Amino acid sequence: MSTTVAAPTRTLRPDDIFFPAMAVLILVIVVTGFGQSYFLAGMIRAKLPNALVHIHGAIFTTWIFFFLFQTSLVAAHRVKLHMALGIVGVILPPVMLILGVLTLMDSIRRAQLDIPPELILVGDLENLLLFIVLTTWALLARRDPASHKRLLILGIMAILGPAIDRWGFGINVTLAAILALPLLIVVYDLWSRRRVLRATAIGYAMIAAAVFMILPVSKLPSGTPGSSGSAAPEFRRNGAPTLKRTQCYAGCPSSQVEPGLVRVILTLLQLVSI
Repeated sequence: MSTTVAAPTRTLRPDDIFFPAMAVLILVIVVTGFGQSYFLAGMIRAKLPNALVHIHGAIFTTWIFFFLFQTSLVAAHRVKLHMALGIVGVILPPVMLILGVLTLMDSIRRAQLDIPPELILVGDLENLLLFIVLTTWALLARRDPASHKRLLILGIMAILGPAIDRWGFGINVTLAAILALPLLIVVYDLWSRRRVLRATAIGYAMIAAAVFMILPVSKLPSGTPGSSGSAAPEFRRNGAPTLKRTQCYAGCPSSQVEPGLVRVILTLLQLVSI
């Protein structure tokens, strides 16, 4: 008499649904944000300003799809393959940081910006720094799966600002969305574990701090005596920059304006591009 051994059934855990769903949500945000200019325009065939922007878009898109694939592998209990592909997660983030900084500088030099360039410079640099810090922490915490995947998601959420901003609802909505998205992980922690994990709490605190620090950091003084006639570059799509009186984005009187440290950096970027 022969007996058959039933294959062990794999229980679907809440994590197997939540984290792939978050990866899909992130992909939707990126696609809707860059749909007209990149994805629907044919990606490689898209009419982007230069090759640097093409490479930047391809590498960042690769990271989003890689994250979705990795979360799907874990949900399918293909952990060994997930770990074997982890080397990609070590290689891509430094490349993304370098390309992100170069593309940011390039966009500031050539673009007509709807948002003050100081805010763009500080905001994007803060986001890139957050991404690399949270992602590095996630890689170091890979033996703690709960923290590992939360930190990876938070790292990606930190760089979603440009995609959200392209929805066209304004900077206030962009900042609100950046603050709101990580709350989904906080709520999930409370529901699934009855507490907020340390990685979630610290990661969210870092993102919130970065958002609230954008304006103060963008207006750091350069140490140069201020005057109402301080000159700053006017950012135009074509031609060399022209000089105009420094603007005050916080509503202060023009007599109190002095060239900020960030604006000095922007001026140097403009001079380099002449």
